[in-house]
Amino acid sequence: MPASIVVALVSALCFAGAAALQHAATRSIALAAPPGSAGLARWLPVLGMLSKMLGDRIWWCGLALNVLGFVLHATALHLGSITVVQALLCVQLMFALPFATARFGALPLARDWIGTAAVSLGIIMLVMTRGSVPQTLERHHLIPVVVASAMVLMAVLVVAAKAGRKSIRTAVIGTASGVGFSLTAVLTVVVAGQLLHNGWFAVLSHWHVYGLALSGLIAAILVQDAFASGSFPAALTAMIVADPLASWLWGAILFDQTPPTTPAALAGLVFSGLLIGVGVSMLAHSPTIARSQVAA
Repeated sequence: MPASIVVALVSALCFAGAAALQHAATRSIALAAPPGSAGLARWLPVLGMLSKMLGDRIWWCGLALNVLGFVLHATALHLGSITVVQALLCVQLMFALPFATARFGALPLARDWIGTAAVSLGIIMLVMTRGSVPQTLERHHLIPVVVASAMVLMAVLVVAAKAGRKSIRTAVIGTASGVGFSLTAVLTVVVAGQLLHNGWFAVLSHWHVYGLALSGLIAAILVQDAFASGSFPAALTAMIVADPLASWLWGAILFDQTPPTTPAALAGLVFSGLLIGVGVSMLAHSPTIARSQVAA
């Protein structure tokens, strides 16, 4: 378990750097783009900006960090529990603080340290309560149910973002991307298990690996759209809160040999979730991180 935690933390650092770079690129492109869009771009305006994004070197640097983060993240998922590994992604906001302070030369505020402490304590509690739970890959018959549930939830959120107020669109699309990344994590665990036990032929002969590629692509498009449509804190917060929450649900259904049904296990999960949520909220609304939005 310690190895999976270390690798997950490094992957979170990569994802935080990638998010900062790609938000800077996509938001500047979105602000310079003419109003109005057609086709699928009416639902996800970022689809109309792909050509300019692909010509932006900052965006490509962010993509390179994302790829490195994904490799490390997949390794962490193979080594440890999906519930714990996905929860560790919450430290992305903690890592966003150094990016903001380095850029603007301002020290973190007291609320930043309190928020960081709350997230850290929540993650420690989660690791203590669920980190040692044995994992299983014997519930493959439930994978289609999880995939269908996640896809329906993402579709509902995209429709809600289109129909809702512009002020909340970034958070709703960010939430949809978090659900998408949680599905990608589930399929990563499944594909890694198939590769380890059965080899490449078995992997390529099952739909899981193609579902993994598709879910990753959809989640990536959604998060780029969230970055383009609004503030970095709103997009990142929605994504990294939705991802571990959805992952906890999928992990309990598919992978935990002993699902959290006892009062002690449920209480530990609820309290750790509250601590992580409070800490993430404090960091998300921190003036330190908000400066990156102003600059973008």
